[in-house]
Amino acid sequence: MEKKRNVSILIPYKIENQSLFVFLQKREKNRKVLPGYFAFFGGKIEEGETSEQALEREIQEELCFMPKGYEFFGKYDFTDWAANVYFLKVSNNFEKEISVVEGEYGNFFSEDEIKNESMIASHDKDILGDFYRLLNTKK
Repeated sequence: MEKKRNVSILIPYKIENQSLFVFLQKREKNRKVLPGYFAFFGGKIEEGETSEQALEREIQEELCFMPKGYEFFGKYDFTDWAANVYFLKVSNNFEKEISVVEGEYGNFFSEDEIKNESMIASHDKDILGDFYRLLNTKK
C-alpha cells in the first residue's frame, strides 16, 4: 500500500475594505494533481523535514518569497493525503513582492468567489471555509 502523501500549504491572505481575500495558484493544465484548478501554494514534506521546513522551502520555490510570521491553522487528513495548513497575513502589495514560479499565476479570492469557483477542489473549499469562519470571528 502506498504511503499517504503529507504536505505543508500556506494560505496567504489580506484584508481590503473590511473583506478577506486568500491567494491561490492557478495550476498548469499538465499537472498530475488538480490540473487547471486553483489550489494552495505548498507541497510535499520531504524525508527528514519538519512541516515548517517544508512550508518555507516550497513557498520559496513557488513564490520566490520567504514566509515570516506565519501561523499554524490545523492538520487536515484526507483519504490519500494529509495537509499541515499555515496562514500568513500579507500586504496589499503582495503580488508585487512575489514571483509565481509554479502555476500559471496567483489570484486573490473573496469568500463568495471561493464558494462560486468551480475550479477549486471541494477539500480545498472545506479548508478555506474553516479558515474564513476563524478569521470572521476575530473581526
